[in-house]
Amino acid sequence: MDKFILITGILGIVLAIISLVILISSLVKLFKKRITIKKFIFSLLLFLILIGFGSSFIFLSLFLQTFSRYTHEERIGKVYAEKTNGDIRVYFFDEKRDRDYFFNLHGDQWMVEGYILRWSVLVRWLGAGAYYRVTRFRGRWDTLQDKTVSEYQIYPEETIWKFLLKHGQRIPFVDAAYGIGAFQYPAKDTFLIYINDTGFILRTGVLKKNQ
Repeated sequence: MDKFILITGILGIVLAIISLVILISSLVKLFKKRITIKKFIFSLLLFLILIGFGSSFIFLSLFLQTFSRYTHEERIGKVYAEKTNGDIRVYFFDEKRDRDYFFNLHGDQWMVEGYILRWSVLVRWLGAGAYYRVTRFRGRWDTLQDKTVSEYQIYPEETIWKFLLKHGQRIPFVDAAYGIGAFQYPAKDTFLIYINDTGFILRTGVLKKNQ
């Protein structure tokens, strides 16, 4: 879709430029009395048609870009979790780092946690993706009554993220920086982890070959 958006926008701009050239050229020729009023009216109609199409393509490109950024998601990993003797055995594949993790958690549910930096509206609209970090997995209980809480560190807590959490909104082109998390029950399905401009999304589904 990105190529189509770009082509549509460029086509609109080209048509708009051509229409303006026709109008200016016709005005100059009319002022110098090189064309008749009849030919000028024809040129004016041609200008209106081209500027109309050009504007339509430009607005279509802007709409598609807005829709594309609004619905944009990036797959960042996959998780398989199964319940075994009161624990949860977890397999996590980090697609960004191309790395596998195997670990056990205590609880009824597993939870993925991390950080996200949300860019300003303009920067996101221009195509900037979310800046994020998956930091840890944690076990969760349906009810917490003196039960053991467990976690597994995927990535160390970095000073840069501590700074962004405290001062992110003061940085130009940054909307907000905050911690994110999503949790689910162990299941027979593999969970795919996506991220958008607000946080994690967990989905189940059949993986295609080589996924």
